[in-house]
Amino acid sequence: MFELFYSFTFRPYVTLFLLAFLTMSWLEQGGLRTGIWLLTGCLVALAAEWGSINHGIPFGYYAYHYEVLARDLVVFGVPFFDSLSFVFLSYVSFTFAQFFLSAHWRCGWNVQRVTTRNLRNSTSVLFVGAFFMMVLDLIIDPVAHLGKHWFLGDIYHYPAPGWHFDITLANYAGWFIVGWTIIFINQRVDAALNRCELSGNRPLQLRYIPGKGLFAPLFWFGIAVFALGVTAWLGWGYDLEHVTAAERESFVAETRKLFLAGTFIIAPIAVLAWTHLVRRDSQPPHEQLAAWLKEYPSIELKSRWRV
Repeated sequence: MFELFYSFTFRPYVTLFLLAFLTMSWLEQGGLRTGIWLLTGCLVALAAEWGSINHGIPFGYYAYHYEVLARDLVVFGVPFFDSLSFVFLSYVSFTFAQFFLSAHWRCGWNVQRVTTRNLRNSTSVLFVGAFFMMVLDLIIDPVAHLGKHWFLGDIYHYPAPGWHFDITLANYAGWFIVGWTIIFINQRVDAALNRCELSGNRPLQLRYIPGKGLFAPLFWFGIAVFALGVTAWLGWGYDLEHVTAAERESFVAETRKLFLAGTFIIAPIAVLAWTHLVRRDSQPPHEQLAAWLKEYPSIELKSRWRV
């Protein structure tokens, strides 16, 4: 129990992102689906990481430094906080995919994402969501690999470093596969629960929150900016006394290149997200609003839109 408490207190960013996931997921899909996502996400991530550290599948081979993780909760050789991170990373990528593929009702900054259940559980959202999760890892894993220089700690290494700032391409393929798997399972769970709810005439009731449609992009970009912020600090603000004299020049150059590479990845996605949000033809027609509110009934929204 102490190890679990230590994991959350020593890595408060994991706790913060997990709480953000719990809040956003509860508002977007209710408590039951949130709990199922939490459970399935942890189990899939745990299985994937166990497979990688023992057999190199699906992320490729890497090794944890258990002496650094001595006070963390480790399950089957995998740090528990690491499995938890896949939960919120997969969910925010899933909802960010819906943001891109959905129409939006807007009244100033009050943005509501109009996502029907067919779209939510579509193959388009499945693949785009897995892609966005992989994109996040393009930002996260290279700076995590430098964990000994910041508060993450030197928790792992690749026996055979890869081409992308020492990260292997297999790792990114694995992130796509794991994101795809978590999203696919929960799409099928949602469809099954929906059939049960409709048969019992108990459709899912969700709370109306102003600006709810902005939660997904803000959360997704918040994670990316956090990782880029750590990278920028390493490149421009880190005390080089902690780096050997022979490595200082290459350390500064590589971390600054890493920051620029991450920025070049995130910037076009941010521009596209803003363009999608503000374009005039993204407003949903009356029929689409009516269909959406039939699937996700809300008295407050019906009164606002007079549907």
